[in-house]
Amino acid sequence: MSRGYGPDFEDHEYHHHYHHYGPGGEAGWHDLLDWMPLLPGTLVTLMIIWALLRASGFEPTALRTGVRTVLRPTTDDPARARWQAAARRHAATSRAFVDFECDPGAVLRRPALADVAQPTTARFVEAFAESSALATEAYPGRAHAERFAAAAEHAERAWNAAVQAADRIRAARFAPGERALLDQVVKLLTVARESPHDAERRTAYQRARRRLAELERRSGWALPRPAATVLEYRSRGMLPPATPITAA
Repeated sequence: MSRGYGPDFEDHEYHHHYHHYGPGGEAGWHDLLDWMPLLPGTLVTLMIIWALLRASGFEPTALRTGVRTVLRPTTDDPARARWQAAARRHAATSRAFVDFECDPGAVLRRPALADVAQPTTARFVEAFAESSALATEAYPGRAHAERFAAAAEHAERAWNAAVQAADRIRAARFAPGERALLDQVVKLLTVARESPHDAERRTAYQRARRRLAELERRSGWALPRPAATVLEYRSRGMLPPATPITAA
């Protein structure tokens, strides 16, 4: 007696095994008949999975080479590239604006560019404030990126227009006596920049500050605060002389 089941049970189990699995112990054609009703649903499921993988960027070559499935976007986001270009454009405009406002000599060569009473300057200040408000360190998404790109482009055009207008206007807003004071300040700043002697540079900056104060009192025009701060520190010998200014 085997395992306590008896010969009749063993004979029945043997015939059942042979009937379903065959003499080699492998699944026979009867199992295929059992699975036939499930095949249509299985095929549909596989087709859906395949369609989803292809839509998500699945590379079929990954299967042939034995590499893991790679999912990647099929196209790049054009708004991201436009946002990156706009960020560079906005940074360039910001540098040009800051360099101008921190250089007394540059301001005095283009006084209209520091005067918000000038329409072109006022338009730039407004456009630059709008683009700065929309600037972000990380990609903000398509809608915000498109708004920022348009604002950065507008600010760049406004800056160029304001610079060109300032070059045309120059010192036209000043009366003859005020222009004479302006020319004196520019010459004193040139002496201060080119002199190799600390004492001479400091004296030239101090005289320039006095002439500039008189010009502001008579004309109502004022040097921007960043440039005025730089001039004050240079008159005390606390900053190195300015480098030559190139046109923006």
